[in-house]
Amino acid sequence: MKIRSAPIPVIPVLGVDLLIALVAAIAAFLFSQAIDLALSSESINQTLQAPSPWLVVLSCLAIPIFYIVVDMLNALVNRLKLPFAASRKRAQQIYARRIHLVLLALYFNAILVALCWSASAMPVMSKIYLAAVFAIAIYALGQSIPSTKLSFTLSGTLFVIVLLATQTFIITKTQAEAERAGQELRQQLEGNPDGAQ
Repeated sequence: MKIRSAPIPVIPVLGVDLLIALVAAIAAFLFSQAIDLALSSESINQTLQAPSPWLVVLSCLAIPIFYIVVDMLNALVNRLKLPFAASRKRAQQIYARRIHLVLLALYFNAILVALCWSASAMPVMSKIYLAAVFAIAIYALGQSIPSTKLSFTLSGTLFVIVLLATQTFIITKTQAEAERAGQELRQQLEGNPDGAQ
């Protein structure tokens, strides 16, 4: 039996890891901006009702950074443990598991954003708890599918639905605030007609 002696490439593995981390970093930035925007105009207790920006960044980037470190250590110690050292099917399974975990973090943050926009006065621990429960439920639903392709399709579809729901909350609240601001402005102008001249 011939033993494989060709070197196992490291650059493609780290390239995929960095790509996943980049996507997670972009998502973390967008989610943190959405949370800041949702809570900046509210007269709320920032300590008790607003999640920390570091929570969003850490939850999005923890998993990608962990796997970057793991693959770097494996590249130095034992390259046979790298994803691309195995068969193509095995590599797909490894990255599917990693991407699903990243999606779990994105589910959590998308739901957290939706709660910040729809229930800004809710205590922050309640927001985090509800976001975690719903994110884990969606993640478990995707993992219940034995087929990798169907699991990815379902997970992607659920993620799009969560994003659309979040966007709906944002648009609805933005329109409501704009209408309220316009109504207050009209009332001020009606109450002080001389000030408009």
